[in-house]
Amino acid sequence: GFSNCNSQWNGGGFYSRSFTQNGSVAFSNCSSQRSGGGLYVGSEYLQHGTAVFHHCTAKEDGGGLWVFRFQQQAPVSFYNCRAAIGGGLSASTVNGTQPMNFHECRATEAGGGLRLQGLEGSALERFRAEKCSAARASAIQARNLTIQSLVLVDTFNQTVDAVSLKLSTATFHVEGNKPDVSMEAVDLQIDSDVDCSKLRECRLVVTSSAPKLGGFQCSLGAGVAENPAFGCLACPEGYTQIDNVTNGSCRQCPAGAALCHAGKIQMMYGLMLHEGNVSRPLHCPTKAACRGGELPFTDSRPMCQKGYGGEGCASCVKDEGSLYLMPDSSVLACTPCAPDTTSRLLQWCSFLGQRFVLFAVSAAIIFRAGHGGRVKSSGVYLNQLMAFASVSGCVVTSVMQTETAQKMKNVAVEYLYDIAVFLSDAGSGQGSNSSHCLLSYLGLEATGVPGVHCLDLVVATSLVLLLSLKDSRVALVAGLNCFLPGILADFAKYAVCYRLGGMDHLICSHLPLPFGNLFGLIAVAAGFLAVFAVSLFLWIQLSTSEAKEDELPIHVVFLTRKYGEGRRYFETERLVRKVLLATAAALYPSTTFPALQLTSLTIITGASMLVYGLFQPYRQQRWNWSELGLLATALLLIAMASAVIWNEERWDKTQIAQMLMIITLGAIVTAVCSAFMVKIAVEVWRERRPADGSHP
Repeated sequence: GFSNCNSQWNGGGFYSRSFTQNGSVAFSNCSSQRSGGGLYVGSEYLQHGTAVFHHCTAKEDGGGLWVFRFQQQAPVSFYNCRAAIGGGLSASTVNGTQPMNFHECRATEAGGGLRLQGLEGSALERFRAEKCSAARASAIQARNLTIQSLVLVDTFNQTVDAVSLKLSTATFHVEGNKPDVSMEAVDLQIDSDVDCSKLRECRLVVTSSAPKLGGFQCSLGAGVAENPAFGCLACPEGYTQIDNVTNGSCRQCPAGAALCHAGKIQMMYGLMLHEGNVSRPLHCPTKAACRGGELPFTDSRPMCQKGYGGEGCASCVKDEGSLYLMPDSSVLACTPCAPDTTSRLLQWCSFLGQRFVLFAVSAAIIFRAGHGGRVKSSGVYLNQLMAFASVSGCVVTSVMQTETAQKMKNVAVEYLYDIAVFLSDAGSGQGSNSSHCLLSYLGLEATGVPGVHCLDLVVATSLVLLLSLKDSRVALVAGLNCFLPGILADFAKYAVCYRLGGMDHLICSHLPLPFGNLFGLIAVAAGFLAVFAVSLFLWIQLSTSEAKEDELPIHVVFLTRKYGEGRRYFETERLVRKVLLATAAALYPSTTFPALQLTSLTIITGASMLVYGLFQPYRQQRWNWSELGLLATALLLIAMASAVIWNEERWDKTQIAQMLMIITLGAIVTAVCSAFMVKIAVEVWRERRPADGSHP
C-alpha cells in the first residue's frame, strides 16, 4: 500500500498514464497539490482488486482518486477524503459493477463523494455515501449517470446534481433528527419508489417536462408533492400527514381539531378520526368516549377511551383483556364487566335482589292497604319516591357525563355520587348496572338489547307468577307498578339512532328487524303502543270494583282510597308519568342527547306538577304537599343539570362554579332519597303498631 505520500503535482501516492490493478491496494494519508491525492490515472484505470483510500487530499480534483476513465470491477471505498471538487473521486466516466462507498468525504465546492465531468454516460451498480458534504452536491455531481442502487446515509441538503440521472432504487438513511435532502437533474428516471421515510424532506428538482418516477415513501409530517419540486415535502400550515411511512400527499387539517401540525393531530372533546381519512372528523355519540385523542396514536391520548372502538367510538370492545358492554342506562355507552366469578355472582345478586326487594316491599304495602280501615302513608310515599327517583337517576347520569364531572377525582365527591346513583336506582327499581354483562356471564353476549329486554321480562314475570300463588291481582298491580316502566323503556332502546356527521345517514344499530330503519322504527313503536295500551287497560280495570266501599279488594283500596272523590283513577297518572320518564331516558341517553333528555323530563315533570297543583287529588293535604315538593325538587335538579351541561360548551366557564353545582346536585338527590326512605321505614313501623297491639 501507499502511506503518508505527497506530491507537488498530481498523484500524491501514485501517478500513471494507465493503470491495471489485479490485487488489492490501499492509499493512506496521501496528498497532492493538484489532483488525485492518493492516485492519479491520466487515461484508463482497470480495477480488478479491492481499492481503499484513507484520509487522502487534493487541492483541486479527486481527493482520493482522479481518473479519466474508470472501469470498476471490484469494490472501492473512500474514507475521509478531501478536495475542492470530487472529495472522494473525480472522473470523466465510470462504469462500475461492484459497490462504491464514500464515508465522510468532503468537497469545498462540488461533489462531496463523486464528481463526473464527462458528457458520456456513466453507470454504477451500487453507490453508497455516508456523512458526505459539499457546498453543492454533497454526494454526486454528474452529467449523465445511471445507478442501480443509490443509498445515502446522513448525507444531507443538496445531495445529487446531475443533467441526466437514472436510478433503479434510491434509499436514504439518517440517525438523530430528520434533515432535508434534495437532488437536482434536468432529466430524471427512477424505476422504483424513493425511500425518504427517514428524512424530514427530500426534493427532486427536475427541469424536464416529464420525469419518469416510480414514487416516494415519505415520513411523518411530509407528503408526496410535484410542485414546486418532486419528492417528499413537509406539510404546510393547515395540512397534515400522520403516517410514519406513506406514498400519499399531505391532507387538509380536519374541522374540529384542537391542534393540527404537519405530523400531529389532536381532536376536540367529542370528536374522533380514523387514520385512513383524517379530513373527515366523526362526532362520537358518547362524547365521554372521545376526550381529544391524537394521531398518530399514543397511549396517553387514545382516540377512543378504554372499552370503546369502531367508527365514532360507538362500539364496545375488549380492552386489555377486560370485556366492555352497554350499561342499562345507555345503549351507546360502555362499562367494564366483572373479571372474576365472585364479582359476577355479586352483580347477579345485586340485580335480582334490587328488583325482588322493591317488588316485595310494594306487594307488602298493598296487602296492608286494607287493614285498619285507613290508607297507609308508607304506600303513598313509596310511589312518590319511585316517581322522583326516575327523574333524579336520569339527572345524575346526565351530569356525570360532562367533562368537568369526569375530571373531578375527589374521593368524597365520587362517593357522594355513588350514593346518589345507588339511592336513585334503588328507588326507581331500574338499576344502572349492565344486564348485558350479566348475560355475557351465561354466554349470551351476542343477544344485545333483545337479550336485555327478555331478561327484564323473565325476572318480572317470574316474580309476578310467584306472588300470584297468593293473590294474582295484587301481584299484577305490584308488577305493573315496579316493572312496566323498565320493560317499556327497553322498547325505546331499540330506537336509539345517531349520526357521525352532519350529512351522514342515520345509524340505528339496535333495531331488531332487518328491514331498514323506517320499518324497524314502526315495528318498535307498534310494540310499545300495544304493550302500553294493554297495560293501561289492565291498570284501569284493576282500579275498578263494584263492591261497597268497606268491602273493596285490597288492591283497589291501594289504588283508589288515597284519592278524593272523583279522582279514584289518579294513580294512572303516576304510572303514565313513570313510563314516560323511563322511556325518555332510554330513547335520549344522557351520554348522547343530554339536552333532549332534560327537555323531555322538564315537560313531563312540569305537566305533572301543574296537574297536581290544580286538582290536589290526595285526601290528605300533606300528601299533596309532599308530591308537589318532590316535583318542584325534580324541576330544580333538571334546571341545575341543564345549566351544568349548557355551560360546559362556553369558553368562559368557571370550573369552580361547575364543580359546586355538580356537588350541590348530588347532595340534594342523596338527601331527598335518604329522607324519604327513612320516612317510609318510620311509617311502616307506625302502621304495624296497632296491628301488633290488637293481636298479641
